[in-house]
Amino acid sequence: MIRQLLIRLDTRLPDPKELTDWVALAQALDADLLAQLEEDEALSTLAGLPFSTEICRASATTRPLNTANLDRRTERNIRVLNQLLAEIARNQPLNWQVTRISHQSSVRPAADTALLQLRSGQPLFKAGVLAKSASQPHIAVIHNGDEASEHALESARRIASQLALPIVLLALPASPWHQTHGLPAGVAVRTDLAVPQREQLLPLLRAWQVSLLVLPASLLNEDESLPPVATLITP
Repeated sequence: MIRQLLIRLDTRLPDPKELTDWVALAQALDADLLAQLEEDEALSTLAGLPFSTEICRASATTRPLNTANLDRRTERNIRVLNQLLAEIARNQPLNWQVTRISHQSSVRPAADTALLQLRSGQPLFKAGVLAKSASQPHIAVIHNGDEASEHALESARRIASQLALPIVLLALPASPWHQTHGLPAGVAVRTDLAVPQREQLLPLLRAWQVSLLVLPASLLNEDESLPPVATLITP
């Protein structure tokens, strides 16, 4: 059972549309939302050096870069995130927590936690993604026939029901969906994925316009980079 939806963020504050998407996912999973702000260790090291400065992109002005300023900026971002989430929670039930962590964190989630890995600089769902069309985006889930894959499929079905999106099931050779036609309604299946590797996944993700990939943690390879789409890693 998933109790928390974990999202790791850089120092950039998300816009309200992104927050709304994350809340929708958490509610679909009936989970609390846990947002973790990752500290940039390289930037922290630079900030610890004497006479360090940074250039503001918007104004092209410089300002001192030191650990005290970085800490104040992070704490300010945490306050803003809490305020934005509190505003959302006025209209819908939501439990959440915002914390800060170091960058050296595993992508493998805890037993009761689903981890959402976001594509840098890209919204989870583009504007108009929920509109019905012939080329409607999909949620993809990789299935290997084990218990973790069944949990991933169930999570994908709950999210698809909440967001009115179809599912494409990418069945690996060990998946029982190779031999059965008893798939739930609204789920398509592809059986041409031999291994869950990036180079084999990319063509399928593009063909089905996948907005969210659901990946069971049992198939996670931490030595390989994830595909360039939002990925939900389920326990």
